[in-house]
Amino acid sequence: MRDSEKVTYLNIMVDTLKKKELLLGNLKAITLKQAEILGNEEFEADEFDKTIDEKQKSIDALLKLDEGFMEMYEKVKDSVTTCPKDYESEITQAKELIKKQTDLSMELQALEEKNRVKLTMHLTKGRQKGRDFRTSSRTAAAYYKNMSNRHQDGDSYFLDSKK
Repeated sequence: MRDSEKVTYLNIMVDTLKKKELLLGNLKAITLKQAEILGNEEFEADEFDKTIDEKQKSIDALLKLDEGFMEMYEKVKDSVTTCPKDYESEITQAKELIKKQTDLSMELQALEEKNRVKLTMHLTKGRQKGRDFRTSSRTAAAYYKNMSNRHQDGDSYFLDSKK
């Protein structure tokens, strides 16, 4: 026998899952934007930082939705497990949404891994540029020091031809 209160909770759970799917889609869009930034020859750290902030907001919202979902689930768990036929349409809808979200999550994980590899390459390249710059600076400084002290070595630049 369907309990209207339990149906309401299940509908709230389904709505929560729909919102979660939208947030996961937003996370995917942000991750694709990060991939684009990382794909550019010139790495734009400020733009990348902005996407990280956007992503964190979406992740925080996801966590809140998950908490709310679990609270609702605790209220309907007993009824759903003992009489699943009474709530079959809501359960089916929730299962479909969860499957979509699982697929989206797997896709996100793959994109994140690709981005991690690209970011590591950019950071390594940046460190190498820093090392090259320091080496070039030291070499240039040593050269200029050597050239400025060159006249003090006692070597004559002029040859005395009177002798």
